[in-house]
Amino acid sequence: MAHAVLGLWDGHGAGVALVAEGRLIFALSEERPSRRKRHSGFPRLSLALALEHAASLGHEIRGVAVAGARGRSPLRLLEPLYAGSSPQREPLGVTSRAAMAWENRVPGMPLLGRLEPWPSRLLIQRRLARLLPQAAPFTAVDHHDAHAYGALLGPGREGSLVLTADAYGEGLAATLRAGDAPAALLAHQHPDLGLALLYGAVTVALGFAEGDEGKVMGLAATGDPEPGLPRFRALFHADRAVPRLVRPLTRRRIARLVKGLARQDAAAALQACVEERAVTWVRALLAEHPAPRLHLAGGLFANVRLNQLLAEIPGLGGLFVFPAMGDEGLAAGAAHALWHQRFGALAAPLQGGSLGVVRGAATLEAAAKASGLPCRRVDPVQAAVTHLQAGRVLCRYGGRDEYGPRALGDSSILFRADRPALSQRVNRALSRDPIMAFAPIMPAEAAAESIRSPLPGPDLRWMTITAQATPALVERCPVAVHVDGTARPQLVSRTADPELHALLTGWWQASGQPALINTSFNLHGEPIVHSPSDALRSFTASGLDVLLMGEWELRR
Repeated sequence: MAHAVLGLWDGHGAGVALVAEGRLIFALSEERPSRRKRHSGFPRLSLALALEHAASLGHEIRGVAVAGARGRSPLRLLEPLYAGSSPQREPLGVTSRAAMAWENRVPGMPLLGRLEPWPSRLLIQRRLARLLPQAAPFTAVDHHDAHAYGALLGPGREGSLVLTADAYGEGLAATLRAGDAPAALLAHQHPDLGLALLYGAVTVALGFAEGDEGKVMGLAATGDPEPGLPRFRALFHADRAVPRLVRPLTRRRIARLVKGLARQDAAAALQACVEERAVTWVRALLAEHPAPRLHLAGGLFANVRLNQLLAEIPGLGGLFVFPAMGDEGLAAGAAHALWHQRFGALAAPLQGGSLGVVRGAATLEAAAKASGLPCRRVDPVQAAVTHLQAGRVLCRYGGRDEYGPRALGDSSILFRADRPALSQRVNRALSRDPIMAFAPIMPAEAAAESIRSPLPGPDLRWMTITAQATPALVERCPVAVHVDGTARPQLVSRTADPELHALLTGWWQASGQPALINTSFNLHGEPIVHSPSDALRSFTASGLDVLLMGEWELRR
């Protein structure tokens, strides 16, 4: 029986992952089966599915790695309250600040740092025992170590630098390490770094929910940063390359910061300030530690526009952003860290982002026939191209759950990128905010005529980095281009996903348009669809045109 190691994270964005045979074989966020966005607490449902997957492959769990080594005991002791609380927490609210203060203080107090993890460890082991049939050695992995090992699942690790940046995690906001020696820190930053925490706090102050930072980034492109930029710059020490707050953030300070500014201008000033400070900081790191590639993880790097500017730093030849860059990726990073510790070798680079539950053909056929909707078996590539040519909106479901916040084709809604009316229709159908930019999906061969980026194609397969759109893309696929002239591409290669590549190539040949729009298959406020019943319910509720479930076409 082959050995596998299990990774687990029980904070917000909870989930599990498995590494076996030198690769990440399974990763699933708890929000997918639980249907609670940004699910907090012990991931019981995804753990059961992970163990089922391991058993189906004949893998035995020989070790468990839990992300979050210190500072997590209060939340684990209060699991029923924590799991039942709203995941949309104000970053500078009373409870959030208390949790942050405790987690950041524990690592700096030697005695408390040794004693505090024990209740946490016992609680996790007790919860694991209910599902794990055989006890396995238990390891706790530091927050930023787990982020770093997630980033190390990208290609080209030799000679690279690994940078993590988050609001906070066990007394740190950022770490830098070498890709071929990830255990040693080259640099680190305490939680007065401020960039990720600032972005989240301003997001709430502008009337959005925590987790809606992407909406603020989209809104920023429509605003003027100049009226508010001096205010944001004044938050940081101006003479330091490392971004450091002059004084701690408070709700009152954030309210004064955005007072009197138009919403879009405040968003633009925030985005411009974060870009300035982060790019200056990374340039300084690279000057001290030259490297040809960067591997990134942590909530700060959910900002796809910032990632573009980092990729354009002279001298960099590549930049990989772990597709589950936020805390939802900690489970995979923890499993990878344990694998490296046990076997002395890093896991193979990711081949794709679809890592969740496997949907067999028989399962999809049974769901289609039981749906009550007209259905028929089709050639999924040919049918998709035909429907897209007719201007229909296509829901595509049938692969494994994607890991991270982006739908990468297996749980996607696809439509033409040349018809703004279609984008307006999809926004209405999904109750989707129009300020959120739509992203193009295209065959890798179409990149040369569609985008301008210094990055190699594999770095642009995850929808984590924007690029400048070419005039040809603006003309042929205007819906795919944001108001600032950028696009967030997903490049699909033939080797990575043959069927999806065939669909995109067929569309390109039939229409002369290099891209389609790919947006996640979910109703507003819900996680991306997980089960066939989720897909059928969302399809029915949305009123969209066609659902392809594997080889089965369902129509209204």
